[in-house]
Amino acid sequence: MRPAHRPAQRVVGWLLFLTWAVWLAALQGLWSRHSAGTWVPDAALVLAIVVLARCETADLVPLAVLTALAHAATGGEPPLVLLAGAFGALFLALALRDALELSGPIGRTVATALAAGAFQAWLSLARGVRAAHGDVDFLGAASAALPVAIASALLALATGPLLARLPGLTPLRSRSW
Repeated sequence: MRPAHRPAQRVVGWLLFLTWAVWLAALQGLWSRHSAGTWVPDAALVLAIVVLARCETADLVPLAVLTALAHAATGGEPPLVLLAGAFGALFLALALRDALELSGPIGRTVATALAAGAFQAWLSLARGVRAAHGDVDFLGAASAALPVAIASALLALATGPLLARLPGLTPLRSRSW
């Protein structure tokens, strides 16, 4: 059941989601510059998965587009690569939502680990293809994705309920639990 939110409230909710995601992606950039860069969680993707836990299936498209925009605003990857990666990662989390309760700690942690790992592996593969004249290093992509997946899963476990209640995101919630 979709709550009786006015369309204007949903637009404001999506704009605030984008704002929060850009801030989290910027924070991720700062963390990666000032710490062990491989163990930095993908905080914007964690926020997207937390929102995905309680939104409609049709909201996957704006969620993926806005998540990719947040990453594009703060990173150097091509927007199409980010968009494809965000769609893939969030579609994976959406598929897991049917088997796991994403609003619970275990489901949120597992879904985030898999989605963040897939997203980071996709970005690593895209970088490798661009830099190495089309060579694909699946093992290197998996090894680059593992620390990000673990760090993102720990962030989702620790801050998932807090991220779900960020100001302005209430109109995006439509699932009753």
